[in-house]
Amino acid sequence: MYRKLLILLILAVACKPKQTESCALQPALYQLSDFPIGCAVDLNKLDYNPTYAQLLGQQFNQLSPENIMKPEHIHPQPNYYHWSEVDSLLSYCQKEHKSLHGHTLIWHQQLPPWMEEFEGTTAEWEAMFKDHIQSICRHFKGKVRAWDVVNEAFNEDGTLRNSIWKQHLGAAYIEKAFRYAHEADPDALLFYNDFNLAINPKKRAAVLSLLKNLKQRGLALDGIGLQMHISIAFPENRVIESAFQDFSKAGFLVHISELDISVNPYGGDFQAGAEIWERQAQKLAAVISLYKQIENSQRYGITFWGLSDADSWIPSAFNRKDYPLLFDGNYQAKAAYCKMKESL
Repeated sequence: MYRKLLILLILAVACKPKQTESCALQPALYQLSDFPIGCAVDLNKLDYNPTYAQLLGQQFNQLSPENIMKPEHIHPQPNYYHWSEVDSLLSYCQKEHKSLHGHTLIWHQQLPPWMEEFEGTTAEWEAMFKDHIQSICRHFKGKVRAWDVVNEAFNEDGTLRNSIWKQHLGAAYIEKAFRYAHEADPDALLFYNDFNLAINPKKRAAVLSLLKNLKQRGLALDGIGLQMHISIAFPENRVIESAFQDFSKAGFLVHISELDISVNPYGGDFQAGAEIWERQAQKLAAVISLYKQIENSQRYGITFWGLSDADSWIPSAFNRKDYPLLFDGNYQAKAAYCKMKESL
């Protein structure tokens, strides 16, 4: 009886699906790539979690602040800008020879209350809008490589989102945002950033149409941020290929700006096995392969939206179990990490 129980226990352990893989952490991801490999960074974890800090510093050479550049954090009061956190991150980047990608200047979410409740004429709204953009760009002039100037301005049906910016400044607010950013820092690269552009062709066509129109009119608009919050189930690889090709053929730099690959996109009970991790790895390999098909000069880089599964925004945002990143909750490499090293 005891022997049978022991055999069953051994079999259970032997058959337990592995999430992690034993591939070397050196050379680092960015050392294998001819374009930047980035990660969204949580400054608190960088400062207070040595394991997080070591892995982040080792593997990536371009960082995007996950939250501390968003309006509610950096501009919490009308006449006050909270620079210290981003200055700290910038100092880290300079010391560790990493570039900093500015995220984000204009968005309809994570706004400070004073901005949402602002009352004034159209001219006063525009003055506030301009001051917000230019104060930030001037503070970091020559230190931030590029900016996500406008973030998520389109609805899924291809229409412009009815944000406070559109309500008070009209549809031209997008053009004005880029003009003001360029005036404040002429050397920075300027991006438009949005989600579902590789999943929703209608939305992608609308975004592409606007960006091409603005660029043809001489606007300093360098690139597109394709967020790429995708899954092992969708979109199909041919759809991802179309998105990359559409924007690269139009002459834009292409930034895979917020990559994660969900393994449980539909929620519910979830038990992952080796097959799931392999599907995640193969999806990432496909994304990298398709990205490498566009001209090298147009590859701004790939940025993962978080370091490990413990840092992902998805479980709390969608109230489901999910494991969408390169490292597990204990900061151990997953199959996706190992496959990425083969694919670069």
